[in-house]
Amino acid sequence: MDPAYAPAWEALGLRCYFDANYSDGGEAMFQRSNIACERAVALDPNRIVAAGQLITNRVERGELGKAYEAAAALVERRPDSAQAHFVMGYVFRYAGMLERATSECDTALALDPGNYTFRSCAWAFMELGKTGRAGDFVRLDAGSEWAAYVAPSILLREGKVAEAKAAVKDMPTAPRYHRDLWEACLQMRPASELDRLAREAETSLPSDPDPETWYYQGALFGYSGKKQAAFHLLQLAIEQNYCAHSNLLSDPLLAKMRAEPAFSKLLTAAGTCQEAIRVANSPQSQR
Repeated sequence: MDPAYAPAWEALGLRCYFDANYSDGGEAMFQRSNIACERAVALDPNRIVAAGQLITNRVERGELGKAYEAAAALVERRPDSAQAHFVMGYVFRYAGMLERATSECDTALALDPGNYTFRSCAWAFMELGKTGRAGDFVRLDAGSEWAAYVAPSILLREGKVAEAKAAVKDMPTAPRYHRDLWEACLQMRPASELDRLAREAETSLPSDPDPETWYYQGALFGYSGKKQAAFHLLQLAIEQNYCAHSNLLSDPLLAKMRAEPAFSKLLTAAGTCQEAIRVANSPQSQR
């Protein structure tokens, strides 16, 4: 096998991932991303981007323990790699360890300032209530469709409801961004529309396979007072290994939820969800 082909396989893996998540490629393209990145790493183990993409793909499909082990090994092998630290932060974000996630994101950006692929670190900061720093990461990809998607999330967590409503008007309309939910939650649609969306959320599985998006929707329902829909989506996310422990404690959008009796059950489930990280990080597993 010729290592010279590794960059092409790596590039294909990234294209397939973005096609799966931001176009109409779906699960078939997601699996092609895995295959291409695995081929790139097999040809050249030093393809850090391909190795990192494999880790993020794993964590987005609930393989938290495996993703953590791979990310920790990557950072140990390449502590000078911004990409390795970003991927480690990505895993910690899904593990609901936002303080550790943001620390890794800060390290990544210090090592490679201006790298727009670090943009998703914004979620960890905003859910900790650190919206100013979240904005720094969004600005890495300023003017993009993704930045327009994230803007209302930051503004609403800052309590800037009018500004969030204005920003929603600039959101992309593709179904994956759930602009309809945003408009309903911010009373830009009739109350009956929010009721309908909440009923659907309570009785069906989300269509997106990535549990982080289930958390996003649950947080919005929590903010808008649709607590049953919120609890349902948050529980589903945790069950799929989006642990959300720090998020539950700190996310401004969940402030109305924390006094509910069911909230403590979510926290317990989130702590249990993190067990995969603790097991992978135990001395026995590292022998």
